[in-house]
Amino acid sequence: MEHDARRPDGPLANSPLLSEASYEQLAQMVSVRLSQDCKHAEQRLKEIEVEEQVLDGKRAVLEDMEKKVVEMTDQFDDIVELNVGGQPMSTTRSVLCLAEGSLLAGMFSGNFDSGHKRDKEGRIFLDVDPPVFARVLSHLRLSRIATPECPAPLPHVPEDLKPEYDMMIKYLGLESFMYPVIANSGNIFQSIAELAGVCQGKLQTNDLVKITLSTTGGVPATNHEEVLGPTGFHERSMENSYGALPGVVTIRFLKHRVKVEAMELRAKLADIPAHMSNHWDFLHGTDYIVMNFAFSRQAVSTGRLPVPNFGRQYVDEVQWSFPRDFCLEHIVLHGRVISKTP
Repeated sequence: MEHDARRPDGPLANSPLLSEASYEQLAQMVSVRLSQDCKHAEQRLKEIEVEEQVLDGKRAVLEDMEKKVVEMTDQFDDIVELNVGGQPMSTTRSVLCLAEGSLLAGMFSGNFDSGHKRDKEGRIFLDVDPPVFARVLSHLRLSRIATPECPAPLPHVPEDLKPEYDMMIKYLGLESFMYPVIANSGNIFQSIAELAGVCQGKLQTNDLVKITLSTTGGVPATNHEEVLGPTGFHERSMENSYGALPGVVTIRFLKHRVKVEAMELRAKLADIPAHMSNHWDFLHGTDYIVMNFAFSRQAVSTGRLPVPNFGRQYVDEVQWSFPRDFCLEHIVLHGRVISKTP
């Protein structure tokens, strides 16, 4: 069959012959074709934009890699020779200064080189346990080449070395660098529950916290964890054995460390006049402060009560010491949470 040259190809193939079409039909066919061309152009433009975004992403990765290579090259000759507890170790200054703001970075910033103790070979002497420091150094080295998609693995520390390792991390100011905050500032107990995927009122049952009282009255000890729940107790309280003073509440965090920024305490309304201290010592790790609030039947809760800035210190234990009795329906701690050593 011969092809009719008068019949258009493509999308207009089913249209009337051009010579037979009216002006309205021609205008409609042109309009349809233009609409189709516009859609095709828009689709192609979107594809180009996506391709450009992919290229921009690849370019950013390459630029970041180039920056890291340049930084490593710039620091290559600045090798620091160490004597760590009698064991020689070598690294670059940039590795030791990677955790900005830490004591370790300050020690090797170059401002205190003349004050370092050195051995007879001229190596800077660090009086710490070599296997423990080696784990820290390995993590810092890996952190230099880490990416968000492939972060540096945390050191595996044997149980017998964990106490010394934890002390070193805290002393060198590396805690927030090596164990970054895993929850934004907020209700600490809520954050821990969400991270672990458990009920907030069952943190002790799930071995996440341990609550200890100097003496126990009120609700049974097995129910004390409810005081940390979303609403706490109602017309019941966690309390000391009235008259056994001071009344002390200790909360130990078993799998996390925390930095407390504020607290809320709510007392049992019926017992406030006779059994609720208006001031207490709050122990945050090794730091403590004296806090106070005038509890009354009209003011059963402190509301959000800020605590002083404890600096960079994250702790695994907090404590309240009441000179008089206490009767607490609800405890809330606001602050930040990080994981403990794996």
